[in-house]
Amino acid sequence: MVGLALYGAVVAWCAWQLPTTLPFVVPAAAAGVLLHGVRARPWLGLVAFAVLVVVLPFLMAPALGTGALSDLAEWINDPQW
Repeated sequence: MVGLALYGAVVAWCAWQLPTTLPFVVPAAAAGVLLHGVRARPWLGLVAFAVLVVVLPFLMAPALGTGALSDLAEWINDPQW
């Protein structure tokens, strides 16, 4: 139960402080919740969370040069909402 609360806290903190990270953090938290809370594999959930939050953005670093990530950030932080 504590692990599920931690995943929720990470998503809430990222939504408040770093909203541009949500495309990485929300799927990672969902995978962590599924593996940790539903499948009862906490270490696998932690590894999946870490890989999706650390490794995936690293692999997408070349997209920074194309502006794809900034376009995604503008869509998330659309002031018209």
